[in-house]
Amino acid sequence: MYRFLASRRWLVRTIAGILLVLVCVRLGIWQLDRNEQRTAHNDVVEANVDDDAVPIDRLAAPGAALADDDQWRTVQVTGRYDTDNALILRLRPVNGVPGVHALTPLVTDDGNAVLVDRGYVASEGTRDDEVPIPPPPEGRVTVTGRARTSETGQGTGGDAARGDIRYVDIAGIAETMPYPLYGAWIERTAQDPAGSGELRTIPAPETESGPHLSYAVQWFLFAVVGVSGYVLLVRAEARGRAEAAAEPGHGDSSGPGEDSGDHAAGEPAARAHGGGRDQVDR
Repeated sequence: MYRFLASRRWLVRTIAGILLVLVCVRLGIWQLDRNEQRTAHNDVVEANVDDDAVPIDRLAAPGAALADDDQWRTVQVTGRYDTDNALILRLRPVNGVPGVHALTPLVTDDGNAVLVDRGYVASEGTRDDEVPIPPPPEGRVTVTGRARTSETGQGTGGDAARGDIRYVDIAGIAETMPYPLYGAWIERTAQDPAGSGELRTIPAPETESGPHLSYAVQWFLFAVVGVSGYVLLVRAEARGRAEAAAEPGHGDSSGPGEDSGDHAAGEPAARAHGGGRDQVDR
């Protein structure tokens, strides 16, 4: 009944259906992975973002990477801003608003430095290199902020020596600095003295779960629909072929076969009668 599945047309359909289902399943698994990553991110944020401030050297010494579990912890550091080696962190929108971030090294008393994202200025259609960046306060400054891990694996996405970057790759930036850098950078949340108010403070990270779980369910449903649709299509084809085979005149030995036999058997008799009449006429 299902021998038609071995035909070329149905083999193509079967392979295409299998590939479609596999793609849907793979996309569903990918969305589940994204959901797990988002959940792990949210757990770290919720566990760390409201903690009491700790000295930065307790989390990441110069040259030592910040542990993933310590990201977003509140840290505090005192030093002097080095405006000669200030950087512009570009293409970093905040809440959908394009802007330029001021990333400035804060040099501590021991000669080490930590990169501080002092805040951002909305670009509002202005070229990144033309956005005016307010200077930091002079003298000793105490900065409180959220510790961030180095954005490694992509390079700086710019020219750190020129002061224009896209990613905070601490190791890459350290090569252009005259002092060692701590293995974490800071998103400023508070500062004493406050300095200019023109820089906007970066908001805390969001902890929404996002749509990944619902997307995963949708992809798995698509896979189920694909399998169900294929099965229904095969059954409909098989049923149609069975009904066609059962119709009179379609391969039935009791129909056309018998008619043809009767015709063949009657033909000699007809000839015989015809021949008899011919003889009488003669």
